[in-house]
Amino acid sequence: MENRFSVDIPEAIIFDMDGVIIDSKELVESFWIEKFNQFNLDVPVENFEERFHGRPARLIIDQEFPSLSEAERTAMEAEIKKYDSSVELFNLIPGISSFLQQCKSRHIPIALVTSAMPPKVNVMKKSLGFDPGFVTEVTADRVENGKPNPECYNLALRELKVAPEKAVVFEDSVSGVQAAAGSSAIVIGVNEPQMHASLKQNGASNAIRNFLNVIIDSEKSSLHFTST
Repeated sequence: MENRFSVDIPEAIIFDMDGVIIDSKELVESFWIEKFNQFNLDVPVENFEERFHGRPARLIIDQEFPSLSEAERTAMEAEIKKYDSSVELFNLIPGISSFLQQCKSRHIPIALVTSAMPPKVNVMKKSLGFDPGFVTEVTADRVENGKPNPECYNLALRELKVAPEKAVVFEDSVSGVQAAAGSSAIVIGVNEPQMHASLKQNGASNAIRNFLNVIIDSEKSSLHFTST
């Protein structure tokens, strides 16, 4: 079913990274499944996507592997950082390159808010093949409380010098949508159709599958979305 909607062109646009700019879903999930197998634990199937996407690695480790020692948790956290930085290039979410170029050409300030660390951000930019020109980049090392806490989005909004209601955020995960909505920004979910209802229930005003049919209409001062 086709979904058409539009929003006013915001004063700034904020992007999550994993699932919004880069398609890292399979890589992320394979890492965590490997960890459960390594420690002879059953892989959790209930709410898997909500539990393992969009959240800082240490928060996932503390909640999903409570029986591990502090040393084991620290080692796992270091391992996922190494795993992330070992990827040479990421696949991109369809249409994201074109949309980022649209933002750039129309001088719309953009920012990045991610639960990843700076080395992974560098690989993302290499995968894009151009510098998108983020005004600010809020990575996991810059905040005390990760998603779903809104601290990361509050920081990005302060550095953009934009009121929350004048900003649009693109997020793919439930925890990310909760964080963005907690900052009072307008949130658009980005994920497969089966996740749209969940994203809307947690604060997204609407949802799209990807950026293939997102157009900035300067004449009408609006962003037009068409999603199937």
